[in-house]
Amino acid sequence: MNEPQTSSLRKDFRIFRDPGFLVTLLLIGLLAAIGAYILVHASNRYGIPIRDYWR
Repeated sequence: MNEPQTSSLRKDFRIFRDPGFLVTLLLIGLLAAIGAYILVHASNRYGIPIRDYWR
């Protein structure tokens, strides 16, 4: 009866501490970084070089 009340917002955001969510987030970030690197590298080699615009 004397349990501390936890807000529903805290219960909803608990998913972000779940190890499965963090691993999935890491994998998606890693795949996005690899994809961006491949696109920039291919563009610099075969297309219009992006490297000159980043300086």
